[in-house]
Amino acid sequence: MKILVVGSGVAGICLTHELLQAGCEVVLIDNDKNASSVVAAGIINPLVFRRMTLSWRVSELVPFARKKYTELEQLTGNSFFHPLVIRRLFASEQELGFWKTKQELPEFSEYMETLTEDDLNFPLEQNTFGTGRVKQASYIDTNAFIGANLAYFQSKGILFRETFDHGELNAGQAIYKGHSYDFIVFAEGKDARYNPLFSYLPLQQTKGELLTIESTGIYAKESLNRKCFLLPLGNNRFKVGSTYAWDTDDTIPTEAGKQAIAENLKSVTSEAYTIVEHKAGVRPTVPDRRPLMGLHPDYPKMVIANGLGTKGYMIAPLLMHELANHLLKGTELNAESHISRFPYTRHS
Repeated sequence: MKILVVGSGVAGICLTHELLQAGCEVVLIDNDKNASSVVAAGIINPLVFRRMTLSWRVSELVPFARKKYTELEQLTGNSFFHPLVIRRLFASEQELGFWKTKQELPEFSEYMETLTEDDLNFPLEQNTFGTGRVKQASYIDTNAFIGANLAYFQSKGILFRETFDHGELNAGQAIYKGHSYDFIVFAEGKDARYNPLFSYLPLQQTKGELLTIESTGIYAKESLNRKCFLLPLGNNRFKVGSTYAWDTDDTIPTEAGKQAIAENLKSVTSEAYTIVEHKAGVRPTVPDRRPLMGLHPDYPKMVIANGLGTKGYMIAPLLMHELANHLLKGTELNAESHISRFPYTRHS
């Protein structure tokens, strides 16, 4: 099969690898403009702290991601996957109670360390209600990941840096600029909002800002989390984030975003730091917090792979594996990911 993939963020990269591994001829194009997959912290966290619940499909997604990223490190000859301990600083007695209850449940014990006296009395000023450690967490060095994989595709001669032109597309026959494809997959991130084929879907553009800071005093053995995440990068540097601004597609860092992160960081540390870098990206999110995947109702050779949101690096490897199998073998997509859950109105 010959397949065109539009977009080289984490979804497009993972899908392209799946298709190449299956023996497909792949063309990958990207406009090189949206930096959300690079700006993202790349944290893989199996828990949702707000209600102390498990992430969606965590028992499938986490081991698959670990395996896939390790394979891609070997394939590209680069290092970007890093195991991580996340220490949650509990925000209330209720949150502490949730952890104590759930750590005993088999489905949670895989991801929660049993609380110890050291956890409860962890020596930070901000430790008011105790702390808990997350198991099976990790993070992706996003700059290294994107750079290594795009260099790999460049070496294969399949990566083209250009903007997709819908005026050159025959959607019914899957012909683009005179070339015929079995499928054209749109993994455009935030720019899917402007794709006339899939504009009926409720994709949201959610801006997020991140700081990279430097400090010799901040605890760097684990990733600390409360109101924000503090991710140690080595050499006294940390990523801190993040913010949420809805319905905007600009990637310009703001003073308000910087101040919001700085205020949230006070809930984790009071140590002095300097800001090294301030970046912003726009996440493709969906109101029901599930991805957008599937074939277009009228043009079944047109495919969308989008809406991975804040968990993109955790869910992309397995979901793109499932999408490749759907296209090549006809296997069913997970119903919660399928675009059929949203009504389609045929345009005249």
